[in-house]
Amino acid sequence: MWRLWACIGLLWCCSCEAQGQEELRVAFYNVENLFDTSDDPHTTDNEFLPRGEKGWTRGRYVAKLRAVARAVEGVGGGTLPAVVGLAEVENRRVLVDLVRKTGLSAGRYGIVHYDSPDVRGIDVALLYRKDCMAVAEERALRVPFPEDGRIRTRDVLYVKGVLAEDTVHFFVCHFPSMVGGERKSEWKRLRAAGVVRAKVDSLFEACPEAAVVVMGDLNGEADTEAQRLLCPANGAEEKECGELYNAGYHLLGKPYGSYCYRGRWQTLDHILVSGGMLNGEAAVQAATEMQVYAAPFLLEQGNRSTGKRPKPTYRGPRYIGGTSDHLPVWIGLRTGD
Repeated sequence: MWRLWACIGLLWCCSCEAQGQEELRVAFYNVENLFDTSDDPHTTDNEFLPRGEKGWTRGRYVAKLRAVARAVEGVGGGTLPAVVGLAEVENRRVLVDLVRKTGLSAGRYGIVHYDSPDVRGIDVALLYRKDCMAVAEERALRVPFPEDGRIRTRDVLYVKGVLAEDTVHFFVCHFPSMVGGERKSEWKRLRAAGVVRAKVDSLFEACPEAAVVVMGDLNGEADTEAQRLLCPANGAEEKECGELYNAGYHLLGKPYGSYCYRGRWQTLDHILVSGGMLNGEAAVQAATEMQVYAAPFLLEQGNRSTGKRPKPTYRGPRYIGGTSDHLPVWIGLRTGD
């Protein structure tokens, strides 16, 4: 199974400047604490400093950048992905280093990023190949919580893009974590899902067949309350315009996924697409179901029951040297007539 997953990323190669009907890959990756080595006085980033708890040195930072870039390249299957959503990036500086000082420089990626109110300073971002997409609109959507400041989470990033003259609405999310317990914290993720749903509904009201892609670490599997708010028609055979569907719904309950916690595999990283992208009504179509990219270099040996698992950069305070505790996910989009 793992060997099959690793090979999936090598089976499909495309070019944004090629034939009339193009297939482009869109990926999402939680890169687990991609911090630079400089102190930000406005956030709690002290553990990720050279003299911090984790001993976050320049050499470890550069190794992390190269590993993340290698993962993104692998997802592309021979051609760099057209669009990449990222979670857990500290600032724009790490994004500039990622797209200019690694193998991703060949993609001439543009960057969409806003600093969010997260207390640790981690944000979401969107990278896009300028030869594949133009940005028509971008904004950060704030997730409202009580004004006492005790809860501060990542913004939702909204980007209106134009691929091959067709409009696609992208959302990049990193919903609140399960700290305190999954059930007790679900209301926070429902709050974030409500922000996404409100914006998506406004798009569908104007154009029910709009092409909409919501991607992110939603900190829950495809059958949670927050997911049901986003995708009430999940699992339905007929795909309708004006609805969202989880492109990775088929992974629910499988003994593999994008994340492994205490020996249990889950898919917390998701790509949702609009019904029009599945039933032929939208100008841009989903060409594949969501896939997990599980190349061997992203994995380590776990226990007997789980087998391989994502290899993190740190396990507690101990440096492991892996890329991330999450695996990248991706789908293919088909554009043109």
